[in-house]
Amino acid sequence: MKRKTSGKATKRAGHKKIATGYKVSDLAKAFGITAKTIYHLRAKHKGPLSSDPAEWAEYLERRALATGASQSIELGTKDYQKLRLKLLRAQVGKEEAIRKLKELELERQSQNLVPMAEAKEAIRKVLVPLRELLEGMPKAFAIQANPTDPQMAEQAAKEALDNVFGMIQKNVK
Repeated sequence: MKRKTSGKATKRAGHKKIATGYKVSDLAKAFGITAKTIYHLRAKHKGPLSSDPAEWAEYLERRALATGASQSIELGTKDYQKLRLKLLRAQVGKEEAIRKLKELELERQSQNLVPMAEAKEAIRKVLVPLRELLEGMPKAFAIQANPTDPQMAEQAAKEALDNVFGMIQKNVK
C-alpha cells in the first residue's frame, strides 16, 4: 500500500495487501475485531503480514490457545465456528462416554449383588433345618448328660438354647 505525504510516495512495511482481495478493515470485520488490533498484533505479537482470513484464523486460534484469551478475541469465521462446534461435540462425547462408563460400572457392581428375596431364601434354607436340629438336641443328649435325671439336663439345655435364640432374634431386628 502506497501513501502520499508531502508529494512523496512511501511504502509502509508490513502493511501490504496480499492478493486475497481483503483489506485490513475487511479482515477486522470478519473477525469482529478492530483494524487497530490487527496492526497491533502484527507489530507487537508477530501477527501475519497478509490479509488472508485462513492464515489469520489459524494465528488467532494459536494465540488464544497460547495465552488463554479465547474470550477476548471473538472470531466470526465459518472455520472457527466449525472448529468450535467440533470441540463442543467432542466434549459432549467425552461426557457421554464417562456417563456410560459409570453406568457400566454400576451395572457390573449390581450384578455381583444377590437380590434380597434370594438372600432371604438362601438363609432360610440353611437356618430352618439348623434350628430344628438345635431344638431336638436337648432331648437327644439329656440321658447322656445326666443319666440319673435326664429331665433336668433337658430343661437346662432348652434354657441355654432359648437364650441363644433370644440373642439371635434381638440382633435380627
